[in-house]
Amino acid sequence: MLVGILLPVIMSFALYYFLYRGHLSYWPFLNQMVRMGSIGKLLSISVLPNLVVFLIAVNKERLLAARGIVTSTIIYAIVVIAFRFLF
Repeated sequence: MLVGILLPVIMSFALYYFLYRGHLSYWPFLNQMVRMGSIGKLLSISVLPNLVVFLIAVNKERLLAARGIVTSTIIYAIVVIAFRFLF
């Protein structure tokens, strides 16, 4: 489950580093995304690598690892829905 939680954080930092070349550092960039209402979109894209890890875990018959990745992805989905409808 730890991989499923940390991988989207790493992916969001990678998206920031490779695609955003602005004057803001990472945390102010995230605050700006929240103010613009785009944090849900960033989180949604950041969760995509979990799919790859999930497929590898299922292929190698590591079903407990796959369950942890699905659980963490569901947690991220709840956070995205919360950001979508509450902020």
